[in-house]
Amino acid sequence: MKKLTTSILLALFSATIFTPTHVEASWLSKTWKKVEKSWNEAGKQSSSTGASGSSASTIRLPQRSEYPNSYPSGQKIGYQLGGQERSIAGIYPNATYEEIRQILGNPTEEFHSGYGQSGPPSAFIRYGGITYSSIYGQIERAGVIEVTNRDATTYRGIAVGDSLEKVYEAYGRPVRIFDDNAWFYGVFIWRSDYMYGIKFINDGEKVTKIRVF
Repeated sequence: MKKLTTSILLALFSATIFTPTHVEASWLSKTWKKVEKSWNEAGKQSSSTGASGSSASTIRLPQRSEYPNSYPSGQKIGYQLGGQERSIAGIYPNATYEEIRQILGNPTEEFHSGYGQSGPPSAFIRYGGITYSSIYGQIERAGVIEVTNRDATTYRGIAVGDSLEKVYEAYGRPVRIFDDNAWFYGVFIWRSDYMYGIKFINDGEKVTKIRVF
């Protein structure tokens, strides 16, 4: 039994000593390449999974419940938006109807209700889905601009039909989310007619109407 064990050990020793080195090196080289390949594939799969995960993540949008229920009387809330920020199709709020005609040409629809007629005086001029309307009885000027389709975008590229995520990316957190869930950017005075900015009326997911004051 002892002789048999010794013979086996000698055989294993001899096989180890006299095995050609290029065979061992070749095996190690192939094995290492396999290991490297598996690592590379694992790394690619991991990075791919991470990328898809980030793209699938959604922005957390602000909610109406996060805003105060009221403000002190007479307090100004928000910030002034520049003239370009409140322009639609090159027209600024409070432009005269003559100025609008000079820039956009003949409208698709127009209405003027003068003094002395039934109801308060009003006027508007429309170009497709863009309407320029008078407010406070100032029938010579368009104090409000309203967009109801994709005929025009805001200065920052937002159009009717765009998602609230896109609005948030372009404008950030709204100054106020009103009771009808409309997002407002600009400045206003609580419980007054003072309001200058952009309101994005929406259905909770997408913009359905844009109003510029």
